[in-house]
Amino acid sequence: MDETIRGILADPLSGAPKVGALKGVRVVKYKVGPQQLLLAYQFDPKRNLVEALDVGPHENFYRELQKYLDAR
Repeated sequence: MDETIRGILADPLSGAPKVGALKGVRVVKYKVGPQQLLLAYQFDPKRNLVEALDVGPHENFYRELQKYLDAR
């Protein structure tokens, strides 16, 4: 995960941008052993700030991320 975060900090626009209800969120996929995980984050270019939102396996990832963002 450290390598993934360093990669995001080096290039904040590297993640895949989402559309619709998740507009403004970017997601990077990476592997830990045999398991693929997703890391969702938002980048604010005005403040040069990267905010990690969620990390987890693909199963129900986007649904739970949407619930989290709606509750904020």
